Amino acid sequence: MRRMFPLFLAFFLLLTGCSGPADLVLSTVKAEEPPADYDRPTEGFRYARSQLTPQQQAVYDTLAAGLEAQEEAIEDLYPDVDLIQAAIDAIDKDYPEFFWFSGNGQIETTLMMDQPVRASYKPQYLMDRSQRSETQAKINAWESACLAGLAENASDYEKALHVYRYIIDHADYQTVEGNSILHIMVDGAGLCGCYAKTAQYILNRQGIPCAYISGQAAGESHAWNLIWLEGTPCWMDVTWGDPVFDGGDPNDGPAYEYFGITTADLLRNHILDPGQQVPECVSEDYNYFRRSGLWFETYDTSAMVDAMAATLASGESRVCLRFSDDLWPQATHLLLDQGEIHRLLRQAAQQAGTRTPGDSLWYSRNDAFCTLTVKMSG
Repeated sequence: MRRMFPLFLAFFLLLTGCSGPADLVLSTVKAEEPPADYDRPTEGFRYARSQLTPQQQAVYDTLAAGLEAQEEAIEDLYPDVDLIQAAIDAIDKDYPEFFWFSGNGQIETTLMMDQPVRASYKPQYLMDRSQRSETQAKINAWESACLAGLAENASDYEKALHVYRYIIDHADYQTVEGNSILHIMVDGAGLCGCYAKTAQYILNRQGIPCAYISGQAAGESHAWNLIWLEGTPCWMDVTWGDPVFDGGDPNDGPAYEYFGITTADLLRNHILDPGQQVPECVSEDYNYFRRSGLWFETYDTSAMVDAMAATLASGESRVCLRFSDDLWPQATHLLLDQGEIHRLLRQAAQQAGTRTPGDSLWYSRNDAFCTLTVKMSG
């Protein structure tokens, strides 16, 4: 019987329409194709994963588990390079906590009879397990210091604004290799991707959904965040909020133009990379200027004095006002060209009981957002 079996098998394959034993061998060794109806939920907020196809999500979950375990090679993947790369790119956006993973690796495909049958992914790691544990302790310490000044009953808005300010106050914009929370939370400096991933890491752990978004700004590749405050989507760009980013003095403090903004505001000077599905952010409920009473749609000097006085009374040495697009030309003419800002700021200082400014003031203007920032210099 053992001699007759191959003949019987060949005959059976012919009867069933198969081309021969070679196809049977290929079908036996080829990695299984991810199911088109894959719908397994994932832990945590993984925005990039939500934009993948079910098959890509299946590969994503396999790779994420392997990266978490820090496997040298993640084997038995379906041999579709584009499928694997899409999953890796999404993981790199979704998992800032994988600081030991460089975001890069090598996809190797096994061929049989010139046909791909399976693939493996060999990640590039930045450290071994021992170093990973030591580094995690440093990251935990940085996070604890960041959250130390946050009230237990803080709202989502207060948490996000606190993290925004803390990162800006404790990071320098510098060229580094790669986008990782390591650069900010361990070394104190990094690029836009490092800023965005640090914000994403902390806010997600605070229960605030925060996604890493890529695009362009000022003609260069850029990264920032999409966040949900009390379920409402809005934009946040920590990098552009840092005065060091465009050569300013780190003592100038955050630029609030890039916190809690709408899509219309974002697109004033940012461009989203194609293919990213994002919500239309239309609510201004979490815009810093709206929330702080520093947004003006009419030229009301009394209201401006009250707003500036409240800012100075809180201990700030600078005041930032935002005007509607229609009001901006009139406001800059009266406040700057006519010098009315001096009189209003002196009134505000007297009302707040703070030091009265001298004759010279330092100011900057952001014409894209119609904001005027004034700092007392004497």
